[in-house]
Amino acid sequence: MQLTFLGTGSGVPSKRRNVSSLALSMLQERDEIWLFDCGEATQHQILNSTINQEKYQKYS
Repeated sequence: MQLTFLGTGSGVPSKRRNVSSLALSMLQERDEIWLFDCGEATQHQILNSTINQEKYQKYS
């Protein structure tokens, strides 16, 4: 299980911080990735993370 912080900013993004969003990767346990508190532009943050795009698209 792995928790990835995709954004830790407030409701307004800045150049260095995106609005809040989290990804809980449970690939070994359930072959799933859960997204929590997804704000604007979370998909852009996923592209810059280590999250496997194929797994994300499967469950989005």
